[in-house]
Amino acid sequence: MEKYQGCLKAQRFITENTAGRRSFLEDDSDFFYFGLASSFAVDESQKIIPSKATRRMEKKVQVFYCSGTPYTRTRMTHTIEVVAIASFLAKFLGLNVSLARAIAAGHDIGHVPFGHLGERFLSKKLAGKFRHNAFSTIVAEFIERSGGGLNLSYETLEGIYHHSGDWKNFDYKLPQEYLVVKIADKLAYTVADYNDAMRMGYISKKNDCFEKMGSSQRKRIANVLRAVIKESAEKGKVSFEKSEMAEIFSSASNFMFENVYAEADKDIDFSILEKAYKRIGESEIFSQCDPVIVFALINEEDVNAIALASEDSAIEDLGIKEILKNIKGLKVDDFASFPFKKEDFLA
Repeated sequence: MEKYQGCLKAQRFITENTAGRRSFLEDDSDFFYFGLASSFAVDESQKIIPSKATRRMEKKVQVFYCSGTPYTRTRMTHTIEVVAIASFLAKFLGLNVSLARAIAAGHDIGHVPFGHLGERFLSKKLAGKFRHNAFSTIVAEFIERSGGGLNLSYETLEGIYHHSGDWKNFDYKLPQEYLVVKIADKLAYTVADYNDAMRMGYISKKNDCFEKMGSSQRKRIANVLRAVIKESAEKGKVSFEKSEMAEIFSSASNFMFENVYAEADKDIDFSILEKAYKRIGESEIFSQCDPVIVFALINEEDVNAIALASEDSAIEDLGIKEILKNIKGLKVDDFASFPFKKEDFLA
């Protein structure tokens, strides 16, 4: 594999040339990096990682609700795994590691309770599809820091927006670090969710596709990364579509959607989501707040607490209360123009 190392170095996103576009100017000396770190490293280490949005992910489920064990992934531990995979892949290919890490660190800060079931639930409350990738950018720029926003670099925000979805139609006019995170995200959750599904009893016997990928989680990740690197080197761009391993991985992913995620969703009492949403809309605590935004920010425990509360006193101490002032008056409809245009984030 050594012969492929740095194979895409010529296509690395050059921080010094075009990065650093933010919605407002800041005094960089606040970050104590004395010019040694890129704007993307500042985005990750000084803005995204210390944010309330990142801390909320610790209490948000990845897939399996009420698992009863500390060893199933949360949205936080999933994010850590994505950062690790994206970092390695970007570094090996010779791409911009700081940009990949910043995007990976922030990619799921807008994920809702109950994962994609919660996302589908909120889509029913809106005229269009609720997209956690878009909401992640809303959280970053309009809700964090008392509504003032994290003031992330444009490419970090754009990469967060583009992290989800099928990578086969990737627009190569965009920085390829975005595609690195997209692949890292799907690899991390597919392999880890299979591991958790076995742990939780959703899978009774080993799946052939996953066994072909490798005999353990570590080997599966390593073998997929080898295939991504080899194909990317041969094509001269980040790619994971045509190899035998790409076909195996695609089948493994399909297996998870058809046999695990659908079953896990059945374990969730959908009426609890409805009750919580209705209560949010009626409670004085959440007055002047868009119930879609409130619901998207809280975790599964909060959903249950709100759904079962008979009066406001039972929910007034929930963590969401700390940031209610940040979201009063905000409406999801205000952000219907996503993805962001570059001029929206020029200083």
